[in-house]
Amino acid sequence: MKSKPLKNWTPDERISAVKGIFNTITPHYDLLNRIMSGRRDVAWRKFAARRLPSDVNNILDLATGTGDLAIAIAEQFPRAQVTGADFVEKMMRLAETKTQAKGLGARIEFVAADATSLPFGDSEFDAVTIAFGLRNIPDRLAALREMKRVVKPGGKVITLEMTFPRNLRLRNFFRWYLNHMIPIVGGMISGNREAYTYLPDSIQDFLTPDQLGDLFDLAGFKAINKFPLTFGLTYLHEGIAE
Repeated sequence: MKSKPLKNWTPDERISAVKGIFNTITPHYDLLNRIMSGRRDVAWRKFAARRLPSDVNNILDLATGTGDLAIAIAEQFPRAQVTGADFVEKMMRLAETKTQAKGLGARIEFVAADATSLPFGDSEFDAVTIAFGLRNIPDRLAALREMKRVVKPGGKVITLEMTFPRNLRLRNFFRWYLNHMIPIVGGMISGNREAYTYLPDSIQDFLTPDQLGDLFDLAGFKAINKFPLTFGLTYLHEGIAE
């Protein structure tokens, strides 16, 4: 599997690799996110939380991982209930510990779930978010359609994903950083260089911002917007369900 390009992996290979990788790097995941993004990941998640409508009460955060976006949403909306969903149990256990430490245990719950077959009813949530997880899902269109299904009509769906800047010099630097620095730093701290080889590959294999916008359209969303963050290193996409 390591000998072939990521785009040639089967869906089952991708899912198996993601589960294995994220279960392995859980203890160091938050620290490495902060180091490798220069703490910009914190600002990106806070921006995503602020893009939610002011009247949301019930939010689903998919691929919630260690719960950073779920926590940011709960802090932004003190009366809201947040459900974090993921299929990596070890990460959700850490998310629960962090949530309890912040006194948010009564307002955030975590559920094991597959993003392409969610265990929730139609129109159950006011909004759905997913941060840096859509690229790990083989069938991205199916995942977006599931998000649309479980959100109420008029509800917002938000994604955060890293991408390549349009500026050529920044693009070339980012490619060098992904392919050389992240595997070294990630491997040293986590003890799993393979994991921090997969993660850069998953960014480089992902859709462009325009392609992701087109996928939102294909999934049936309206009022689609996209926002470049930190010189376009990350993009927020949002759409309204009808």
